[in-house]
Amino acid sequence: MTAAADWKLQQMVKASGWPLAPELLYPGNDFGAPAGNGLVPLHWACAHGKDGLVKYMIAQGANVLSETPDGQGMLALAVQSGSFQTVMLLIDQLKALAAPLPNAELKERLVKTFANGHPNQKNRLQQSLKDWERISKARAKQGTSGLRNTELN
Repeated sequence: MTAAADWKLQQMVKASGWPLAPELLYPGNDFGAPAGNGLVPLHWACAHGKDGLVKYMIAQGANVLSETPDGQGMLALAVQSGSFQTVMLLIDQLKALAAPLPNAELKERLVKTFANGHPNQKNRLQQSLKDWERISKARAKQGTSGLRNTELN
């Protein structure tokens, strides 16, 4: 890591309010593993709406499909934070990974959380959810077609 990149990372971590040693957020760390006192960096960043850290962790290979010990996904944590940017980062990454669609309850919470926001936010969220649904249906259809083709052979 260059000195400039290291400095930028240090400043981002410092500004985020990360409560543990900044070195725990440096490249090469597992952001889905407990870092100290059981605190998991990716879970913490999602739950606190730290979109800069979430974006950085995703770029470093963080697993956005991970869950908290009580079964909450990263998207559910981000919705609780109320951070639209964090939610959208996660939705974009989850779509790219062909992750399962959010359940009806989480979808409803997403819509309610941002219902009073700027119209552009509401529209972007609704369009992203529709895109995710379309992608999911297309992949399911491909999987079914592939299954039929193998059954026929």
